[in-house]
Amino acid sequence: MVPAWLDKKREIPSDVRALINLARENNCWIYHIRTRIFYTPDEFMSQWTLLYTEGMKGLSNNKEFAVKSPYVAIKQRAEWINKANEELQAILAKLESYEAEFKPQK
Repeated sequence: MVPAWLDKKREIPSDVRALINLARENNCWIYHIRTRIFYTPDEFMSQWTLLYTEGMKGLSNNKEFAVKSPYVAIKQRAEWINKANEELQAILAKLESYEAEFKPQK
């Protein structure tokens, strides 16, 4: 028996095909919840063997994926940028109020 990751001709499971078709029909992307990465349907189709796992007794990780609008990706990343900027501003304010002389390390 050949391991799934070595079997390049492995047939696409029906739940993976359904996920890809749903994303295509709705002009959406596939979001991998665990890694927080968005994939276009074509990207997911080419990488599904690396992303999708099917264990014993038919258990799979298909609950780790969600079909979402590309605008969700933009909104999520904008929120991350805003949060990082707020944290940076807080650090800069803290640094300005801290009265110490900083010297570059040798």
